Amino acid sequence: MGSKYPTVRKLVAEEKRIEAKLSYTSTCKNTGETKIFDYSKKSYAKSHHEILKVWVWAAYKRRQAAGNVSQVSWYDRINLFFDFLTEHGVSELRGLDSGVFIRFVAWLKKHPTQSYSTAASSYRVLRPLFVQMLRHPDIKAKFDLPKNAFPKSTSLAAVDLGYDKQEMKQILKAVVEVLREKKGAFETEYVPSFLGQPAPLENVAELNPFTGVRSLWASHEHRVWFFENVLKCKPITLFRKLKEFPGGQCFRSSFNQYPRSEYQSIDDFYEFIGARIKYFPKYQGEPSPIRYLTPWKKRDYVIWYWENVMGSQYYTHEECRLKFREFYVAMREHWGGTQSFYRSMNAWRWLSAHDLAPYYLMLIIRTGLNPSTVQRLTIDCLEIDPLNEDRKFINWKKYRSHKSDRTIPERSSRNDTWAVSLIERVIKITSSIRTDQNELWISNENPWRIARPYGSEYFRSGVNRIFEKRPVFSTNTGEKLNVLAKSIRPTLAWEEYLRTEDLRYLQTLLGHARVSTTAEYLRRVEDPLFRSRRAIHQEAMFIGLTESSEQAEKHLRVSDSLKPKDNKNIIFYEGILNHCKDPLIGVGKGQVKGELCKADIEICQSCQNLVITPYDLKKYFCYLNFHKYLLDVGEISEKEFIKATTHKINFWETYVLPKYPAGLVEEIKLEAILNPIDVWDPKTFEVQRS
Repeated sequence: MGSKYPTVRKLVAEEKRIEAKLSYTSTCKNTGETKIFDYSKKSYAKSHHEILKVWVWAAYKRRQAAGNVSQVSWYDRINLFFDFLTEHGVSELRGLDSGVFIRFVAWLKKHPTQSYSTAASSYRVLRPLFVQMLRHPDIKAKFDLPKNAFPKSTSLAAVDLGYDKQEMKQILKAVVEVLREKKGAFETEYVPSFLGQPAPLENVAELNPFTGVRSLWASHEHRVWFFENVLKCKPITLFRKLKEFPGGQCFRSSFNQYPRSEYQSIDDFYEFIGARIKYFPKYQGEPSPIRYLTPWKKRDYVIWYWENVMGSQYYTHEECRLKFREFYVAMREHWGGTQSFYRSMNAWRWLSAHDLAPYYLMLIIRTGLNPSTVQRLTIDCLEIDPLNEDRKFINWKKYRSHKSDRTIPERSSRNDTWAVSLIERVIKITSSIRTDQNELWISNENPWRIARPYGSEYFRSGVNRIFEKRPVFSTNTGEKLNVLAKSIRPTLAWEEYLRTEDLRYLQTLLGHARVSTTAEYLRRVEDPLFRSRRAIHQEAMFIGLTESSEQAEKHLRVSDSLKPKDNKNIIFYEGILNHCKDPLIGVGKGQVKGELCKADIEICQSCQNLVITPYDLKKYFCYLNFHKYLLDVGEISEKEFIKATTHKINFWETYVLPKYPAGLVEEIKLEAILNPIDVWDPKTFEVQRS
């Protein structure tokens, strides 16, 4: 009986075959796709065959621990190692030792095309395979690879700060505009206008039954128009007189060239329209009622033909040329080609990655998921919430970290840009081209003209296409930004952190296994708001702390060199809710040394010039009481009140008030109620309002 498991002999034989051919086939553990990795095509395959075969063996042994994307990275980055070996004259296995790998690390650090963090990334990719290589039977020597070869490389990597609020508004506006266009093109069901009706040939020149050619003079209404507007309603019959009028000769000859059953001659025509009696004009002073020499210039006729003859279907250029020749010719002559007409009718047959790009971007914005996670969604990723049948959630998988989770349940019909609705819309759009594909993102506008899932390069290209016509400009420099899908997630993470200041919540939201990964999203150390929320500047001064109080002593963090011995001899400049040591030296954005600082309290929190006095505590309580009063009397809305007070409450309650003795704070709070500062006194406000 045969076994479903290969024998050791077969496994060894397969490994020998792979070493000989320098090629192996791998099935991706994430997508199930099969890919061939052929190292025999490398330029150094012959010169370094002995070492390369061990590398291929190591890659083959580790193939099931990595997806195809990682293995492509192995295939590309191993060039660095063999470039190093070639440069140092190492081509045989016996030349490999600890010193070679130590020198390789030093070589990488000095590589002209590799930054420190990039070189570290390359080494991290290659190191697991180097470890695997050391287990090959042909490597007899035992040695270790360098550990911590690139210290602090992660922290030195470039930080993706994402986009600020204004830039994100531009991005969102562009995506929404393109979504609306695509909705009209791909989600609107076509309703026929002329199906089963006669061809709309009004205002079209009639066909000459003898010549098969259309002419204005074959149309009765054009003759009537000529009689009224050119002959001025005079029934002229003589040829020599008609020649005096522009077009008169054609008018006279038309009765012979294009005879009609109603009349045979010009006299019969005048008799038929009643020109010799009391005539009432129909078209006097107007253009000719015959506007089209051919029906193909009339859009209604083109639509009628498409509905009744072509069945409202999309046909390619070649199919039109063979099956509907006159339609094909007319489209080229009068309408700029068949594609222009199909676009105007929202008819489509080919669906590209560019068409689905706005749905992809909006899904990232709505969910905050990693772009690679969104790219790998499937059509069965939606599931019904077991607690509420009206809601659905998205099941997602993150392959590299082997994580899977679900989004917050939501109603699919509540808003067509919500995550669940977006996926349902994409499923509906792709249903007409889908065969047996389970992937969410598929396209049939490819060289094979069949529906297939597409890769990350097509997603990137689709995003670029959106912002080519709708550019996004930097708030700081005004330069055009290169919008990347991967930068949206850090943007959303930053906004959520500012809203909640809860790193654990953010970790859960982003689906990170380690909080250190989440912290990488918050490396905007130069952002003034971030600095103010993290802590007060160490050189800030707090005047009036009772040093004998245990609570005050606990929070006093000002060194003796910075603490004034005699406050009366020091001048402090008053701000809105605080004082300042030197307003000519500010930290606000755009602040120029020597000019008066114009920063608000949110910036002052992180400034070395910050000074807090007991009088500032009173100002804070007066400010808060006054805005509560305005809210109570209806002068400001709840939203305005929150905007005016939230950040200030957080700053004072977290960083300032705990430093002062509780008794002193209560006394000042009571003083603010009994004797408020004039500018924030409700009584003064009432007098001014009346």
